[in-house]
Amino acid sequence: MKYALVPVLFLLAGCQHVPQTVLVREVPAPVATTNSLDGIRFPSVYKAYTVGRRRDAANPAVMHETTVLYVLETPDRWNLQPPTAPVTAPAIPAVLPDPTFAPLPISEQLRQEIQKQQQLSQSLSEQNANVQKTVGALVPAASKAVELSIQTQQRQQSLEERLRRLEEGQHPASPTNWPGFSSTNR
Repeated sequence: MKYALVPVLFLLAGCQHVPQTVLVREVPAPVATTNSLDGIRFPSVYKAYTVGRRRDAANPAVMHETTVLYVLETPDRWNLQPPTAPVTAPAIPAVLPDPTFAPLPISEQLRQEIQKQQQLSQSLSEQNANVQKTVGALVPAASKAVELSIQTQQRQQSLEERLRRLEEGQHPASPTNWPGFSSTNR
């Protein structure tokens, strides 16, 4: 009985063992850059031949129309070259900036020229504002001058009309008929 107890102790001791910890390290799998099979398998190459109208060699009563025959030139095959190491692309922005709007590096000479052009532009806008004020002041004077010119033309037309009427209405046959003149030939 003494010896029968020993295997039971060994069985009980075996149930209490501590499991070993296993360190699992994940290795990233290479990611395929495209979903196509071009990198894994080379595709077949077919060549097209146009065959004209012909009679069937086996049966002369049968005629075949013009058609295109596709002939397998090279069959598809596996790419046995090992894949290249995957290249991780640098992170790029979602929208690339347009290089036409990117500012250029500015030299000192260019900076001075830009400042000079800005000063000229400021001066021109001030002069333009002064001209606008002067024109604004001259508009009423010009409209008054136009009104006076119209009035002068109307007076001139009125005087010419009066003169014409006077000449037509008192066109004397002799100078004695004029008022204020007395005739000396009586």
